[in-house]
Amino acid sequence: MTVDSGKFDLAMKQYLLTTSRDLHKAINSRFFYLMVRLFVLVPPKSPGQERRRIADYLGTPVGDINRKSKKTGKRVGTSRILRRVHLIVQAKAAKNPTANLNGGHGLYGKRMKAAASALMKKSIGSVGYLRSAVVKSIRIYNRGFSQYSAPKWVPLVKPPGYRAKKKPNAALVAVANQYGLQEENIAIHKGTVAHGFQAVPGFNPTAFVSMRTGVADNQYNRVAQIYNEAMQKAMDDETTEMINHMTEALLANGKVLEDNGITIK
Repeated sequence: MTVDSGKFDLAMKQYLLTTSRDLHKAINSRFFYLMVRLFVLVPPKSPGQERRRIADYLGTPVGDINRKSKKTGKRVGTSRILRRVHLIVQAKAAKNPTANLNGGHGLYGKRMKAAASALMKKSIGSVGYLRSAVVKSIRIYNRGFSQYSAPKWVPLVKPPGYRAKKKPNAALVAVANQYGLQEENIAIHKGTVAHGFQAVPGFNPTAFVSMRTGVADNQYNRVAQIYNEAMQKAMDDETTEMINHMTEALLANGKVLEDNGITIK
């Protein structure tokens, strides 16, 4: 990612000089919050809404919804209506007719149903793909990071092997509320990878993270722009957050001095 971190670096240095926390713990904490901001800022803003949009788009009928069966003369059921997803699957299969088009006869019946279902599932499941790498990055600093996975219900009789869902991450909920975003999870994809390490006690504690996502070559620039814009916004907002913390601490210390008879001009 390419961002302007000048203001963030300056605020971070000032923050580390004023915080009462151990240096390495303060660095890890701020880095964690920075990555949480990146998580909520990487599009889409509402994964649930985006999933519904994709489902509606792929499921849109493109043929005559009043078509009648040649055998029975009755109106064809909704499960047999030609939809956009069927045309896309057929077009994809046509690129390799020998392997995919049943000897040149095209996809139909069970093969078409399976292919259409697979494409629908893959398309909807890919929502939030770019956030997946960020989740893996956050888990370098908080292994128990579980997004918003709060338990909606608890079974009356717990089956063997049942595990209660983890509570939502309070920091994530707080940051999402700052931006007015819904609490919606995303799937974790194998195609995304994150490596890094936490800062440890020492002379110059350093935190590091590296993310990698598998995208097509013609999508690289677009994906890079998405990450760059989101990270720049995250850094700018986290800079403001640190300045606010330091200002509040300064005012609180000033009040203590004034309460003890020391005047601040």
